[in-house]
Amino acid sequence: MPSQSDTLETLGRAGYAVKGVLYALLGVVALQAAVSGGGDPDGSSGLFQSLADGTFGSILLGLLAVGLGAYALWRLALAALNPHGTAEAGERVYYAVSGLSYGFLAYQAAKLVLGSGGGGSGGGTQERTETLLSQPFGQILVGAVAVIAAGYALRQFQRAYKASFTKKLNLGSLNASAREWAVRAGRAGLAARGVVYAIVSYFLLRAALESSSARAKGLDGVLETLRDSPFGNVLLGAVALGLVGYGVYCWLNARYRVYE
Repeated sequence: MPSQSDTLETLGRAGYAVKGVLYALLGVVALQAAVSGGGDPDGSSGLFQSLADGTFGSILLGLLAVGLGAYALWRLALAALNPHGTAEAGERVYYAVSGLSYGFLAYQAAKLVLGSGGGGSGGGTQERTETLLSQPFGQILVGAVAVIAAGYALRQFQRAYKASFTKKLNLGSLNASAREWAVRAGRAGLAARGVVYAIVSYFLLRAALESSSARAKGLDGVLETLRDSPFGNVLLGAVALGLVGYGVYCWLNARYRVYE
């Protein structure tokens, strides 16, 4: 019988592998939009819908659903069980939020596989923001989420700058050149995620201040904002390459992460 640690490691590695596929695909689609200068760059839900409409789309979506579900279960297990006994309360909350977020993505992919429809990522973000705004002290709640997103963005920038993520990767089997490119990909990926979350935070803050869920934007809205800004195709292309880099970072975690 596999031990608890073996099971969690399997979930983590499988989840990271599929998460890497997701971000690499998002980056490629966004890069195509930047190079062509036309079309809207897709967020996760838009990508899922495009895959569903393609050849063998249901098979790929099913694999994404299973893999993202595995990643979600791993994060939730880290939050609930704290198997290594080292995670502080704030870190466990982060694991729980991460698990729920990727569980929702797995649910979206599974719905499309089963033919139940999906929905745009921007719409989903606005719907969730509207739900928060409808609660007592809703504007404060949305503002708090904006602050959390901003803090997460800063954390991504910090990890990119210090390359602290390498502490959890055993890259000893790679030669010096491969290690250097692995670190570069990880830094680019984390920086790109920092940019995305910083912009998400900005729009959430506007939604809170104006009490308008229409101001909130998901990944597709963020990418469209970059495209429509001055030098938009250049900015969108840079972030798109970063998203591909984050996919590589996830694959590095799938292969080389050290599970204590």
